[in-house]
Amino acid sequence: MSYKVGIYIVLMMLFITTASAEMKQPAKAKDPLRGAPFSDPTKIFSMPEEWVKQPIKYEQWGEGADLAVALDQQLYPAILPLIRQYEKQNKLKIAVVEGTCGTVAGAAMRKTADITGMCCAPGANDRLPNLKYHTLGISSVALLVNKDNPVDNISIDEVRKVFMGKFRKWSDIKGASGVKADMPVKPVVRLHCKTRPGHWCLILANEDLFGHRLVEVGTIADMLATVASLKGAVGYETLWHMENLKYGDKIKTLKIDGVDPADNDRLAAGQYTIYRTFSITTWDQPGIAKPLANKLLQYMLQNLNAIDKSYYLVPVDQLKKHGWKFHENEVVGEP
Repeated sequence: MSYKVGIYIVLMMLFITTASAEMKQPAKAKDPLRGAPFSDPTKIFSMPEEWVKQPIKYEQWGEGADLAVALDQQLYPAILPLIRQYEKQNKLKIAVVEGTCGTVAGAAMRKTADITGMCCAPGANDRLPNLKYHTLGISSVALLVNKDNPVDNISIDEVRKVFMGKFRKWSDIKGASGVKADMPVKPVVRLHCKTRPGHWCLILANEDLFGHRLVEVGTIADMLATVASLKGAVGYETLWHMENLKYGDKIKTLKIDGVDPADNDRLAAGQYTIYRTFSITTWDQPGIAKPLANKLLQYMLQNLNAIDKSYYLVPVDQLKKHGWKFHENEVVGEP
C-alpha cells in the first residue's frame, strides 16, 4: 500500500467514525421524522484506482488462515457456530475477529478481511468498489423501560415525542394508567453509527431531532444498566443484548402500537418498524475475491434457520416471502 493511499484510508476512517448525523440519508422516509432504513445500493463510494487494485492483506489476527472474517459484536456469536462447522467440514483454517461496526468497516476499508459483517445497514461511505452486501436478516430494536414502570404499550408517535422531549412525565402519555403523576420521563440514548441508516434513526432521523433532556451513553452495557437503575428511564436495544447481559429481570420491553418486539412474524410483515439489519460482505473482483469466501457465504445463507432463536433474527427468506425489496442479495426496501 502506498503512502498516499494509506493517508486516504486513515482520513476516510476518521470521517466515517466522526461524521455528523446531519448527513442526509439517500432515500426519503415516508414519515418526516423517521430516517431512511437503507442507503442506495447503486451509489458506490469513490476510491483511488490504486486502492481498487490493492489485494487483500491479512493483519496479524488473520495470518496463516484460509479466510479472514471480521464481525460486529452481535453477528459474531450468532454466526460463529456456522463458520466453525463449515471450517471443520472442509478442513480449513478460518480466522474470525470480533469488533464494532466501525472496526468491521475499517477492515473492509483497509482490505484486511475476505468477509465482514455488521448489524447496521451500510451507509453511503460503506459501499466501496467491488464490495457486495448480502443480507442475513433483521432483528427488532426494542423499547426498554425499568421493570417497575407500569406502562406496557405506547404508540410510535408517542415514542418519537418521548425522545424529542415533548413529554416530561409518564402520566402525560395516553394509556399510562397506574403511573405516579410525578414520575419523570428520562430518555436514554446511544447515538452510534450516525452515518448509517436504520437502527435508532428509525425512531428519529438524526441527532438534532432528539431533545436536550437526555442521558447519553456510549455502550450497550451502559444503556441497559442505566435503564435498569434509573426510575422513569426509557431506552432501546435488541432483545438478544438485553437477555445476554442478564437484564431480563430488571428491564421490560414495551409494545409499540400493540406489537411486541419479540413477534418476528409481525416484524417480517413490516408491522414493527424499528430494527437492525444484519449483512455480510464479500469481494466481487477477479484476483481479489476468494471462491472459498463465496462458498462460506452460501453455506451461511442456506443454514440461517440454525441460528439460535435467542437472536430473534428474521432470516432473509422470510423477508422475501413478505415482499421486502432486494437489490441482488441485499434488502433495500420495506414491504
